[in-house]
Amino acid sequence: MQQTDFSDFTAILDATCAMLTRGSYSPNPTSAALFFNALRGHSLQTVRDAFTAHCRDPQRGRFAPVPADILAQIDGAAAADGRPEADEAWAIAVAAKDEAATVVWTEEAAEAFGVCRPVLDAGDEVGARMAFKAAYVRLVSEARASREPIRWSASEGHDPGRRSAALTAAVESGRLPVAYLPAPDVGPVAGLLELSRQRGCPAEVRDRLLEIRQQITGQTECESLDAASKRRTAELKARAAAAVANMNDRA
Repeated sequence: MQQTDFSDFTAILDATCAMLTRGSYSPNPTSAALFFNALRGHSLQTVRDAFTAHCRDPQRGRFAPVPADILAQIDGAAAADGRPEADEAWAIAVAAKDEAATVVWTEEAAEAFGVCRPVLDAGDEVGARMAFKAAYVRLVSEARASREPIRWSASEGHDPGRRSAALTAAVESGRLPVAYLPAPDVGPVAGLLELSRQRGCPAEVRDRLLEIRQQITGQTECESLDAASKRRTAELKARAAAAVANMNDRA
């Protein structure tokens, strides 16, 4: 929160305290300033949501809040952001060692897998799992502290059948937008979309295939989402590789 949010904050605080104490308590200006400073690392909307959650809490909501109550609500909301626990994230990510498999994972899982991949490639799956979990827990903690929303992406394998099944399941579960589902192709354009998605397909060839498909059918593929996902995954893997190289240089 910024200092300009102080008036809105005190209005929320006063209203909450008045409601929960039936008007018998209202923080004085000094108390309100201390309360504000304890929470100013969070946005006004986050704080407002936390006050609402406090009022709904069957235990804490019976009493006027103190800063620790609101911080507990903020931390609780961050922990319920939908990110998989470390063991579940590993079970998802380890499938990426199979180049044919399509893996739908979070940004943190993709980056953590990049960190542990050299260990996994060396044949030490136990060590890779430990490295993955350590990196994943750290990355998730950092993302939650920054209030970063969960972001799912797809690392597409070269098996078209498994890719279609994985993307369909991810869309149905709400992890990916419906744009990830391939539009049906019929007649002379059948397979153009599939060809454009083949591993190693040059960008200019892919763009031309999609252009031909659009000219014939009038259908467009949401390529920007797919391309953005792949670029983000590549960036995360490159960042992880650089971190590993840096650690090796220091050793």
